[in-house]
Amino acid sequence: MSGPYRLIIWGPGDMGGRALRTALESPDFDVVGVKVFSPHKNGKDIGELVGLPPVGRAATTSKAEILALDADCVIHTPTTPALVQGADQDVIDLLESGKNVVSAASYHNPSMPTWLSASRSPLTVLRTVSGMKVTGDAFGGRLRKALAALRLGMRVVDSAAARPLRPGLERLAGGVVDRVIPRRAPGSRLQAACLAGGVSLHGTGLHPGLMVEQVLLRLAGVLDEVREVRFLEVGDLSAAPEGMWGGLESLGFGMPLAAVDSDHAIGLMQHFYFDAVLGNVAHALHGVGPDAVRVERHLYPVPARVRVQAGGTVIEPGAVGAIHMTYRGYIGERLFMTNEECWHVGAGNAHLGPDHPSSLAGGHVITLVGSPGDIEMRNELDDEAYSGDWSAVTDISVAAMLGVVPELCAAPPGVVMPDLRPHYLVES
Repeated sequence: MSGPYRLIIWGPGDMGGRALRTALESPDFDVVGVKVFSPHKNGKDIGELVGLPPVGRAATTSKAEILALDADCVIHTPTTPALVQGADQDVIDLLESGKNVVSAASYHNPSMPTWLSASRSPLTVLRTVSGMKVTGDAFGGRLRKALAALRLGMRVVDSAAARPLRPGLERLAGGVVDRVIPRRAPGSRLQAACLAGGVSLHGTGLHPGLMVEQVLLRLAGVLDEVREVRFLEVGDLSAAPEGMWGGLESLGFGMPLAAVDSDHAIGLMQHFYFDAVLGNVAHALHGVGPDAVRVERHLYPVPARVRVQAGGTVIEPGAVGAIHMTYRGYIGERLFMTNEECWHVGAGNAHLGPDHPSSLAGGHVITLVGSPGDIEMRNELDDEAYSGDWSAVTDISVAAMLGVVPELCAAPPGVVMPDLRPHYLVES
């Protein structure tokens, strides 16, 4: 088909809101519906939601109304907490209703297992969740009490006295887990939903999806052999919109150093993104499936050197001012990829190692080790020209999502991955 493509925007926050505005201003798209989650946005004109004149269509909090719409594609931009609160079922329902879905949150490689996959036993999931550290209010105020009760319960479950009861406890836990923290749908379930609806699903994104799956893997194509790759992103979050990812406190910034480690919620949530990216690299470069890949995470906080106020968050010296996250991918015992994210708030709190971009504002380093040589690509923001405007990051991500809509709508039903094979046009 050709445009205009009938779009639904699911979750018009920072990224979804920018996608909504861009689509409304483009002749290539016709926005037929917007799914909102805040009651005060229900019924509001979708143009007015993003500062444009009214367009005569109202946003809705009703999932049923969205599913009933006739649309070509859904731009899916859920919050991070939504990934453990049933986002997969929403996507499955959208696909089965006959709508293509492009998501910024996940689905880069749905077959790649994570700590919350349906293949994990209920008690294994509960053990992981019981050890999770939470800061801020992204998951709601009652979560800390619930986690404290869960930790106590898991100590009982894992005691020697309870060992004979564990098979029954696993069955009981299954119902609890999938009501409270639904396990992530396997790739086979998402593929079945695509086939049932005759549509496709694609996961995109800027960091690191677009950079790794489009840039790094294309660079790898010039080498005869690639033994190991590294992707490093450094970014200043001081200009991030208030409340994004649940707010800076929910990411751990401004908290005591002891509050942030490898079990922090942001580390577990990022697994849904990074595991899939590492799995894609393992398949593209080494021809292995997801079951052959192991991902290990390591997070550590870095104390702030200067006081920074970013929106409503104040970061005092000595509190968490930067967070370094590392996800290492192994095939057997062989390290094939290291993905690092180093986030800070305020240039004065930048945590820059000797191999990092030299810019306080941030940048990327891509390294490929192989033969006949190694490749390194660096991009660094200009500190003097950097305005602290977060919109550039969001705009690139939105362009990636909207840009894939025509290809997604034309693709055969199923989960769609980037095609790295060479493509040519006949010169006219």
